[in-house]
Amino acid sequence: MIVTTRACAASLALVVLASAAPAIAETFFVDPALPAYAPGTAKPPAGAPYVSADGAIRIGGAVHAKFAVERGNALYAKTHPGARLVDISAGAETAIPNLTYNRILVGSMGRPIKLLEAAGFKSAFGSEPIEIKVANAANDTSQKLATSLAVYVHRDNPLTQLTTTQVAKMLTIGNNGGDFSRWGQLGLTGDWTRRLIHPLGTPQYSGFGTWMMANRLDGKPYSTRYEEYSSTDELLKRLENEPGGITVAAIGRATDKIKQVAVSEKPEGPFIKGTPAEIQANQYPYGRYLYFYARREANGKIDPVAADYLKLLLSKEGQQIFAAQANGYIPLSAADAAAERAKLDQ
Repeated sequence: MIVTTRACAASLALVVLASAAPAIAETFFVDPALPAYAPGTAKPPAGAPYVSADGAIRIGGAVHAKFAVERGNALYAKTHPGARLVDISAGAETAIPNLTYNRILVGSMGRPIKLLEAAGFKSAFGSEPIEIKVANAANDTSQKLATSLAVYVHRDNPLTQLTTTQVAKMLTIGNNGGDFSRWGQLGLTGDWTRRLIHPLGTPQYSGFGTWMMANRLDGKPYSTRYEEYSSTDELLKRLENEPGGITVAAIGRATDKIKQVAVSEKPEGPFIKGTPAEIQANQYPYGRYLYFYARREANGKIDPVAADYLKLLLSKEGQQIFAAQANGYIPLSAADAAAERAKLDQ
């Protein structure tokens, strides 16, 4: 049975949606070096479980990828006469189960696959699914998209910048050279010298938490003072009332009571806050991605139909789809897209 909680949309409606796409957002740059899409000729094998009874190819996963999936489906159908695709997205947690049972061609997620998901998939097939980054995460939370992250402190805190190492030493324990527990260790003076650092954040095994542990915290345990909140709204509300607090949360959420801190990998900088251009250039340390996952077949190769669909998303036309969503996902650079396309031929 397909893991879904809502009815599938008719693929005919997708063509209408594609023609109604808004103009490319001015703030998002589509790299002119991206290649044009060259449609492949592969067709689903007879009896492919990801093809519905009425002949539609199913795409599933994260609901927040709907804008791109619907327009990608429409473009694929337009460039492959006779092909029909349908979006059955019902949440990121449905992507890997549906992919495991081959009920969808590809599955979208706004986070990397979790260890338990990967282990279950590997136990069934002997290898993990192929992970493809199709766009940079968004900088805006109003549409409930997957976002990049930012470091926040209370407005009363005089700090304006931090290195990623300093952030890690405040959130975790067991760091080389010691951990940070008081703001004076970051150079603050006066009343701040002895003030305790109060790390706040999301649970370790949430989407944000998993990404942070794998990419920014080297898997180290959180500080014993680390305070968890399952909701970003609750987390940032807590920070508004905690002058000694620090957190890493969705970017674009600064208020009159909390501020975003510029960050850098190196002590000498540059210290930045993650503009779309900085994220596209892979300069921002807390930049994240929108992912699509696909199965490897018995021969170790990705299904050629899945490869064709993902090459569409990684083409100039595909990246223009992402750029067309106002305040949406940020297109990849040509170099990043090429690196992802190369995975499809392995």
